[in-house]
Amino acid sequence: MFGRGTWAIFGLAKESLDSFRKSLDDRSHMAASSQVAAAAVARQYGSDAIGINPYNAPRLDEDSAMPPEHQEALAMYAMTEQEARSEHRLPEEIWESGGFAFSAERYRINATIPWFGLWAVCNEWKNVSDLASIKEGRSYILLERPYRFLHKTDKKSVDEITTNATRIVRRQIPVLLDFNEGRVYIENGNKKLIYAITVKLRELGADVFPVAWTYNLPYWPAEILNRLYAATKYQDEFVKRAEEAKHFSAKEIEKLDDRELEGIVARYFSMTELPSELWAGISTPSQIQIHGAAPPIAAKAPTTATTLLHMTDEARPLSGALTFQERITFTTKEGADRTFRKDLFCLQLDDRVNLSEIGAAMLRGFNLPTMKKDVQREIRETKKVPGIDQFWSNWLLELSNAVRTIETSFREILDIDEKEEAGILAVQVPQKEEEPELVAS
Repeated sequence: MFGRGTWAIFGLAKESLDSFRKSLDDRSHMAASSQVAAAAVARQYGSDAIGINPYNAPRLDEDSAMPPEHQEALAMYAMTEQEARSEHRLPEEIWESGGFAFSAERYRINATIPWFGLWAVCNEWKNVSDLASIKEGRSYILLERPYRFLHKTDKKSVDEITTNATRIVRRQIPVLLDFNEGRVYIENGNKKLIYAITVKLRELGADVFPVAWTYNLPYWPAEILNRLYAATKYQDEFVKRAEEAKHFSAKEIEKLDDRELEGIVARYFSMTELPSELWAGISTPSQIQIHGAAPPIAAKAPTTATTLLHMTDEARPLSGALTFQERITFTTKEGADRTFRKDLFCLQLDDRVNLSEIGAAMLRGFNLPTMKKDVQREIRETKKVPGIDQFWSNWLLELSNAVRTIETSFREILDIDEKEEAGILAVQVPQKEEEPELVAS
């Protein structure tokens, strides 16, 4: 978290807050849902499992060094249906271990707003090496023949020895729950893993439901980019920089005296002012289609995108990195007016905006590029370092503000009537016969 990443967004029923709180306050429920229990399940049963740790203690489970017999008891307890857990008595050492948190306050990241944060920890039982080569090597040493030529009993013996080549692969995913606005944010792009996390959240009482970016226009991501590009400012400057890039290296190109304009032509191939007075710049990586029958061409540099877009009258961007900026003017001590641009947030806009199979609206390549500088400046000025809860709370605040700005800006760019619903809306996801398995990307 706190850097460029991919976020999956879901809806969250506000009325499920009480149920979620009760689960977090329930010691027995949290013992079964914790990472320390999930790790025990993975070790004892060799199966994948997801557990949770509070936002400010990503390795809380490591505070508990349980003996094998306690791990076995906890794993069995976690695998038992919730209604039947009262019949299983856990050793008192597990309750007192400190390896899991069972208070809603341990997961709350804001004292006045119902915001919660946690780490969803994926434990995957995985081969850490080439298993076939390990079997082959041990067959040569122990039985002096290739593995395929072994008898069944010998193969079984080699297989049992080879189990030591597997271990638990651990991945931690930040999860933010905003019961004030009714949204869940999961920093991951793997649909099977995201789905498994939503199942865990529902087990904790959070009513998570599917949503999608919804605008009643076909191929609307490309349409947004086309409309922004059609209204771009500094077109002549972009073309001039693209021409220079054909003949000179980046170091040889003479920079413009206007630092603001140099920053634009160096980073973008389009810059458009929005009705909100924010600016939207399009950069690479981007896909450019030079005419309707041609496949898109990948552009890695803004100057390449500009060149491709001027090859034909039909050329248009199909995807691109979109940055929202604020243009700020201030007066120096000498009385001169100066202008600079502040990047607010960025994202990758393409046709992968929704994961329809699991009902997630996606923010790919999302970042708050100036947040780190803003926090560091505040620390210098106040001489105080914010608490971990403040870091998480600030990120959620800026993330949710960015999503609202994106929803409003896209509506304005596409000229959608105010009475028409648009943005991230609830959807119905077709039920599948089989649920996706938990796998790492």
